[in-house]
Amino acid sequence: MSKDFLLEIGTEPMPARFVAPVLFQLLEKTQAALKENRLGYVGAQSLGTLRRLAVCVCGVDEKSSALAREVQGPPARLLKDEHGRFTPQAEGFARKQGVAPEALEVVSTPKGEFLLARLSLPGESALKILARILPEVIVSLEFPKSLEWEESRLRFGRPIRSLTAIFGKSVVSFRLAGVRSGRKIAGLPGPGYRPVVLSVGGEYRDKLRDLLVLVDPDERRLILVKRLEKAAEEAGGRLDLEGGLLEETVFMTEHPVPVVGRFREEFLRLPAPLLKMVLKGQLKFFPLLGAQGLISSFVGVRDGVSEGQAAVREGFERVLTARLEDAAFFLGRDAKTTLEAKLPMLARVTYQNKLGSMAEKAERVEALAEWMCAELRHRDMPLNEDAVSDIAALAYADLVCETVKEFPELQGTMGGHYARHGGLDERVALGIEEFYFPVAARSPVPATLEGAVASLAGKIDSLAGNFAVGVMPTGSADPFALRRQALGALRILLEKQIPLDLGAAVDAALTNLGSKIKLSVEEQRRVRAELQEFIWARAQSFFEEQGFKVDEIRSVREGGLRHLPNTYLRLSAIHSVRQNPEFEPLAAVFKRAANILKQAVQRKEAMPEGGPERAALREPAEIALLDSLDYVSGEMEEHLVAGRFDHCLRSVVNLKPLLDAFFDQVMVLVEDKDLKAARLALLARLVRLIKRVADLSEIQGPEKQAPQPVAAKSV
Repeated sequence: MSKDFLLEIGTEPMPARFVAPVLFQLLEKTQAALKENRLGYVGAQSLGTLRRLAVCVCGVDEKSSALAREVQGPPARLLKDEHGRFTPQAEGFARKQGVAPEALEVVSTPKGEFLLARLSLPGESALKILARILPEVIVSLEFPKSLEWEESRLRFGRPIRSLTAIFGKSVVSFRLAGVRSGRKIAGLPGPGYRPVVLSVGGEYRDKLRDLLVLVDPDERRLILVKRLEKAAEEAGGRLDLEGGLLEETVFMTEHPVPVVGRFREEFLRLPAPLLKMVLKGQLKFFPLLGAQGLISSFVGVRDGVSEGQAAVREGFERVLTARLEDAAFFLGRDAKTTLEAKLPMLARVTYQNKLGSMAEKAERVEALAEWMCAELRHRDMPLNEDAVSDIAALAYADLVCETVKEFPELQGTMGGHYARHGGLDERVALGIEEFYFPVAARSPVPATLEGAVASLAGKIDSLAGNFAVGVMPTGSADPFALRRQALGALRILLEKQIPLDLGAAVDAALTNLGSKIKLSVEEQRRVRAELQEFIWARAQSFFEEQGFKVDEIRSVREGGLRHLPNTYLRLSAIHSVRQNPEFEPLAAVFKRAANILKQAVQRKEAMPEGGPERAALREPAEIALLDSLDYVSGEMEEHLVAGRFDHCLRSVVNLKPLLDAFFDQVMVLVEDKDLKAARLALLARLVRLIKRVADLSEIQGPEKQAPQPVAAKSV
């Protein structure tokens, strides 16, 4: 017979951003604990709000399944000593498995005779298991930030105020953080606030709904959207749902009720991003859109019943008016001077203690952007170098503006606004506005090539400077968002198809540090290597997300940052041509050739640098391979220039029969030194040719796949 189970952790209000991730954890960890303890169930779901985290599990068995397991131990000769006593090894093995030494058996295996322990674990009552595992599950939950508030010093996202745990009709009894588990739940705080007693866990949702709490996030989201859309329609607009405010509202309310308000028409003259930031970022109000953009109405959301709406609306409007008046005041002060006039004030803004002020950073970024323009000048890219220089010079100027000090999220955005206000070219204004793009993994990169190059210069300078002074990301800290900046740089190069050598760009950025950071040649080489490894790690993660295999990515690692658009094309070619049944056998042959060469280099074997003379070879198989290499080399050269790397690989795959014949009929490491040198040179030419696309020795065959683990048998 099975029963339903409920756990609710009642807390003080949590930040909305905590709730969804911890609900996911709660569900995963509860399911894992049930599985580990062999306690069967039909289904499970997590529910919750800012004040409660819950998991409901239906159809839980009343008792865990028994387990029979065999564990192989040390060799059988270690069972007893010459006096007939159990050896320390046998006793230790038996003790670890929870059996008596007398119960150990001897079994024969292909590797000899070994000791065997047969374990039989009986079933255990679900109530007992739940009482043991629930505190462990709760304690294991992780939060971005956690608190201590009571004597046991348990750390949790917010103080725990109640614990509800019911299996069938029984309370699962345990104590945690000074709170005893029970069967009471509470509704919204306020007048009439009272706890309710649950008879069974299955009443949970309905009882909370009676208490005006919509505990199911999916239900709460659906109701919220319907109510918001209705409110927006009544106000004569449509919702602006850009960004994460909807999801945030789902997890900062338990019974969301929209309230429509209005603000003065004059505030519509504020820049739309600034107006939206006040509404959405500061006050969590939903802006409304009309045919021409924002309208002077908004929708706020209160948590609770719809009584006293007029008072709530008045409060919302009053606080919004105050914030918009402040924003208008800051905007007016900022508009009195141009962006260029604000540049001297950057000298008073510290970027990083060892790297100096934002003024110094701006100078470095401008110099690096000029270097990039010079590198790209002969690539036939439609690049306005003057615009790049202006963007790089002015990109940080808005950091000293009052609006950006009040709303740091608007850095760049306000710079673009002030650039337009000051009459600068739209290409420059847009480049400044998008200087920090992309701001997230899937958000857009700068729209123009000029903006992309300036943004890239800013990111490379940040990476090089911070690595030079030892400020590198750790598992828990990345204060300068270097991971995001590295990924942003990679995306810019790929999406804008910019053929820039990242290693050379890093060198230029390190050189630009000049007298600020003195690096020896050896130190600069070390920083460059560390930073390139860091950037490549981000590239590998990005490529894996695109569906490429790890061995494919490793095969293009050498020189992979010199021309990232080509690296992506090479990777795509490997992924595509790999479907050819001859490809992986070719990779195995390539690996054999590469290993022979590697050993020859270690032995300091001589070989002609440009490749073997035809007259130096003797066997028909090696002469045929040389002739084919001559043909394929010319064919590949055309494909390489055109970026047709898949065609290159298909040409190489055609060499497979000739390579098989070569290795079947030709001995490379012969006594004749001249002949050996010629044959090594032939292999070296083959390897060099193929490595122009990829290092096929990194490609793993299907036999390298890890075996699946075997589970213990339940009875």
